[in-house]
Amino acid sequence: MAATFTWLQDNGASTGSPAHGTTQAAATSDNNWKNIDDATSSITSFPLTAGNNSYEKFIYAEFSGTFTTITNGLWAHTAGTFGTGLTLKGVVSSTYTTPATTTNSALTTDMTSAISVGSGATVLFVGTGPQTGSPGASCSTNPCFTQYLVSQLQTTSSAASGLTISATLTLQYDES
Repeated sequence: MAATFTWLQDNGASTGSPAHGTTQAAATSDNNWKNIDDATSSITSFPLTAGNNSYEKFIYAEFSGTFTTITNGLWAHTAGTFGTGLTLKGVVSSTYTTPATTTNSALTTDMTSAISVGSGATVLFVGTGPQTGSPGASCSTNPCFTQYLVSQLQTTSSAASGLTISATLTLQYDES
């Protein structure tokens, strides 16, 4: 048995009930915090500048393939260092809002410092999409989704020019 894991991302105006992004697409492995709300544009074309925040990123995982249950989800910043004036904020949520560059006070977890994924935020699962309001600790439907893993890079005017960062955010889970 082996689940197939795919990163997805919601972008654009909030639509539907429950709300999700106008665009739902595969997320790239290079999921940059940038000055545009999309999954495909290059950070070099839409860089952040000191004193400005990125658009929030609403990523999530989809599991398909052959599995019985997906459980024990954890999410954390596990590698990489952020410089002066840079703060990574995040939250695990089932709520989608239209991404913006204003400081999102709902992102309550400071993810600036790398930690062990075992100390990360709990991620729940659901069979109908990340925006579904009743996720659980396990999922046995195919496909199965995580909640949204929402993050935003927040900057101050003391941030270095260029804002080039390499960080690893890890999603850990068990499958049977």
